[in-house]
Amino acid sequence: MDPWLFEASHTGDVDQLCSLVRENDLILDVASLVNGYDHVNFVTEILKLKMELADELNQDGFSPLHIAAARGDVDIVRQLLKMKVGHRLCLVRGREERIPLHYSVIKGRSEVLKELFSACPDSIKEVTARRESALHLAVKNSRFEAFKLLMQQLKRSNKEHILN
Repeated sequence: MDPWLFEASHTGDVDQLCSLVRENDLILDVASLVNGYDHVNFVTEILKLKMELADELNQDGFSPLHIAAARGDVDIVRQLLKMKVGHRLCLVRGREERIPLHYSVIKGRSEVLKELFSACPDSIKEVTARRESALHLAVKNSRFEAFKLLMQQLKRSNKEHILN
């Protein structure tokens, strides 16, 4: 990544980003959102300029939504879901066939879990390459709060049949 773009991303400097894009309109062609941008305004601006970056997986098999879900960055999760078709992004499969909901459960990120479930209630049905559901992952990783939250979401959305 361009060192100036890297610096702008870590400081969240949207003005510097815009200046860099004006100087070189191809700069975002080699950029990626999966490098861990931490500033919601910066992510928003990049997505306005190049929306398809939201779909990219990095070399480790993580999309920007996977990373934000694992980090617990609810603001970036909301922004990604708002700017892109949330349902489709929620079902992007990364490493081990995990979707962003799986990572939010594994890490116990309850607020993110709520956002992801709200955007795509059917994501609760998805399983990993090892055939583990979000409920399995919650139990396996001792995430009791995430398990409770998933159960509440299943009840609210009349999806209790998934337990079978």
